[in-house]
Amino acid sequence: MRLREGVVMSEEFFDREEFVQYFKDETDELLQTVDSSLLQLEKYVDADDIDAEIVNELFRAMHTIKGSAGMLGFTEVQELAHRLESVFDLLRKDRMPLSQQSIDLLFEGCDILTALIRALTGEAIVPEGVDGYMERLESFSSLYETAAAIVAGGAERHEDQGEERLDATTEEIAAFEADVARLLAGSESGKLPAELLATAADAPQPADGAAHPTHQARQEQRRNLSQTIRVDIERLDALLSLVGELVINRTRISDIAATLARSLSDFKDTPACGVIEPLTKDLADSAGLLARTTNEIQEGIMKVRMVPIGQVFERFPRMVRDLSKARKKEVRLEIRGAETDLDKTVVDEIGEPLMHLIRNCVDHGIEEAEERLGLGKPEVGTIRLNAYHEGNQIIIEVGDDGRGINLARVREKGIRQGLVSESDKLTDREIMELIFQPGFSTAEKVTDISGRGVGMDVVKKNIARLKGIFDIDSTEGVGTIFTIKLPLTLAIIQALLVRVGGELYSIPLDSVIESQRVEMSEVRTVHGNEVITLRGAVVPLLRIGEFFGLGTTRDPEKVMIVIVNMQGRQVGIVVDSFQGEQEIVIKPLSDVIGRISGISGATILGNGSISLIIDVHSLVGDAYASGRVARAEYSAV
Repeated sequence: MRLREGVVMSEEFFDREEFVQYFKDETDELLQTVDSSLLQLEKYVDADDIDAEIVNELFRAMHTIKGSAGMLGFTEVQELAHRLESVFDLLRKDRMPLSQQSIDLLFEGCDILTALIRALTGEAIVPEGVDGYMERLESFSSLYETAAAIVAGGAERHEDQGEERLDATTEEIAAFEADVARLLAGSESGKLPAELLATAADAPQPADGAAHPTHQARQEQRRNLSQTIRVDIERLDALLSLVGELVINRTRISDIAATLARSLSDFKDTPACGVIEPLTKDLADSAGLLARTTNEIQEGIMKVRMVPIGQVFERFPRMVRDLSKARKKEVRLEIRGAETDLDKTVVDEIGEPLMHLIRNCVDHGIEEAEERLGLGKPEVGTIRLNAYHEGNQIIIEVGDDGRGINLARVREKGIRQGLVSESDKLTDREIMELIFQPGFSTAEKVTDISGRGVGMDVVKKNIARLKGIFDIDSTEGVGTIFTIKLPLTLAIIQALLVRVGGELYSIPLDSVIESQRVEMSEVRTVHGNEVITLRGAVVPLLRIGEFFGLGTTRDPEKVMIVIVNMQGRQVGIVVDSFQGEQEIVIKPLSDVIGRISGISGATILGNGSISLIIDVHSLVGDAYASGRVARAEYSAV
């Protein structure tokens, strides 16, 4: 089927691509509202009464989509939205009972509508079977409309003409039931709900007064819309880039003021001192005011870029519903912290990793109902999705109360796949990290949900790309918790400046645990790698000067160490000296330079010099892979 696009106005008056994108953005939000509302409505299946406001919200959302699609000439979208709107209208007027089959049919329509809209921007292809679905939906709704008309017509004639018309009405009802039987025989979606046949007998009359939103509610909605504007994220990125330049210049002015203050002693007891001293003070005061103003501008723009992570979380209740039905499991999703704000760029990227984790919980974590009951667990499994702020980070936890990770089975599978050998002495953490190897899976059979070994390695890579930290805590028979730690923003961060081989490097403070000055007598060598003992724990050392090939010389008496954390591992990065903390603006490396192992970008310091920013996750990971740091199995040595 091809999308037919009508022409509403000449394209010379508007940018079509911009209008299509705006339409998609608007309908994405509305379709998410429809999805969430359908999940709420599903709780009322076979109930005596349903929440009228939920149905009203569904009707309004679909009505808006229909109107916008019609204005832009998207005929198929408009037609499908109109037919779904008709079903919601029947529900809100109590002309159709709510059944599981009607809910499933509406979810299917929501999915098709989403695919049609994405096809407009080339993000998806037009799904097959759209016409067939529309016919089924039309037949489904028209039967209830016919039933309501028969009841209304029969009642009216009964009052006006007496019982002599009752036989005719009965014949109409019988004909209606015959139509239902014929539709059931050829239905693609199985049989329609049995309540349909009873509709003619007991369908209540519509309560139109309660079905429509009040005038006050509509006015409130208009006020909220008038106070909201859409801003392209690229414009905010451009503003943030300018703020970054402002931060660099602010730091430069502060450095100049500090240099002048230190130089005042050279002009002491000279006529120039009386002029330079007050100017230096004024410059320092102005630098302080500039710093405060810059911070306020930066915080303001960052707040504008922040969006609730609930925009991602709200996709998952529907996904858990569908997956649990496909796997014939009872699963409940609990969401907390949906209001937690996160940078829009990060929110856009974190959805896929979370999707893989939740799919893993449903497919691998949660047991089937009989198994859970046999283990003394509730029949319904629980997946918990939680988000909260901790310092300059956001913590996202995905946990389940399922079977946990069987480490012996993971190790055995790793040996069979050639990832480790029988002789390897692996800690529990190292065994657990095998699940992040590409192609690794402990599933006995491949399903349409998982088992192909694709997913967990994608999670690790995507989180690493976001400069995040990923951790797992699992207890066999109890459950698993996946923890993701992400920076609130990827643009401006606090960093520890260090000097190595004459060059300045920046280490993100979020990764730094502490810094230490250690005597060389405390450094030991284990299997060719240096380690120190810090508060009873063995910490491997990494000399980044040698890692980056800077040819640094070793101090025979002391060593300066920055202790960093990478997925629960502590590693000591050896540097020449500490240069203090500073707020830095992350600049990506040029494509000409390409990727440098252990480096995530660069920044311009206040004095105009350039400092490379260390990617702790990549640096430590590559160092372990190349054998430059002692493995955890030697920590007890």
